[in-house]
Amino acid sequence: MDRNGELLTLDVIALEVASNNGKDREADVKHLPVVPGASEFEKQQRRKLWQAVLVQDTFLTVLLSLPPNATHTDVKVEDFIDDVSGFGESNPIDTAYIRGSWMLANLVQETISSPRSLDVPICSTQRQKSKLVADFRAVYRSFPDVFRSWDQESIAQLACTNKRVVRQTLFLSSNYYHNLMLVHASESPDVPVNVRATLEAAHEAITCFFVLCTLFDPEARVWWVFHHRAFLEALCMGSVLREAGRDPTTADQFLRDPLFARARSDITRMVQIMKMMADGEWGSDDARTRVAVLSEFL
Repeated sequence: MDRNGELLTLDVIALEVASNNGKDREADVKHLPVVPGASEFEKQQRRKLWQAVLVQDTFLTVLLSLPPNATHTDVKVEDFIDDVSGFGESNPIDTAYIRGSWMLANLVQETISSPRSLDVPICSTQRQKSKLVADFRAVYRSFPDVFRSWDQESIAQLACTNKRVVRQTLFLSSNYYHNLMLVHASESPDVPVNVRATLEAAHEAITCFFVLCTLFDPEARVWWVFHHRAFLEALCMGSVLREAGRDPTTADQFLRDPLFARARSDITRMVQIMKMMADGEWGSDDARTRVAVLSEFL
């Protein structure tokens, strides 16, 4: 079984265990209490567990272009409690991260995972695409500043004191921009690819992987989902650049535009990182494959 199959199997097992234990149901759902008399603390913990399963399933299946599995539930992000007083030690940033990931996963599951798994356009009209981009931006604006207002210098400083928040920031930002990239890159007979917006979102997404490699190199070498997401971002940029180079109307822009130059630089850096991960006795076969594929764009 290949890596994709292994991850999907683990995802399905986690989903089945959660569902069999009723974690996909609100504890005191009307007319059919799953856990009669559950305390607020227990309800909150059940929601956290389901959120973890939902997020894992959503962001894995979107990478593999498979149907989402965690769709049948009455556990809602709106029921997740922000005021955690009385729940013992709890970090409000953790709470915000859980809520933000959950909201993003809900949007991705409905608007990207499902249509891509059925091989239908994400957006069939330009108006629908504009609305979806606005929906993504609204979710992003709901994230606290710590997850939005950062650059490579500030996050490197934060890594000296709070590695947990740095990991949360990179994971949330990577997922957000990756899926925004998919929206901008989507096309249908009446909706063209938004080339510039695709390259912008792809750059923001892959930058999260570059920062991860800089700050947490050992982790970056084994975090497959981050690898694969960054590979798909580089692949998307490469495909956009190739099409732009072929089109006479954009060929001049392809040579002169700094945005296109930055995209080529991102692909080059991704290849360099993958080469390092491919080297040595314990080098990754996945990394070697990615080097071969991405090198065709350089």
